[in-house]
Amino acid sequence: MSNSILHVVSVDFDKETNTGTVKAVIDDFILRYPATYEQPAEYGAGLAEASFMLGEDEAIPEESELEAFFEDLYLDWRYVGDD
Repeated sequence: MSNSILHVVSVDFDKETNTGTVKAVIDDFILRYPATYEQPAEYGAGLAEASFMLGEDEAIPEESELEAFFEDLYLDWRYVGDD
């Protein structure tokens, strides 16, 4: 399942190893209310981080394109706190 990025908070990138970490607010990431017999589960936004690696010829895009760029990478997001 692909998560929708609402906002990229920070990007740390090491040019020597072409690896980095991104923190972002992800939509429908955290279970807010579990499902009951009468209601489905409700999910909310949460702050998450993921590691990524770029090829030698790849570069991180402009700030306005960050959300789409990281969504296309299909990262393994880890919860780090509420938004």
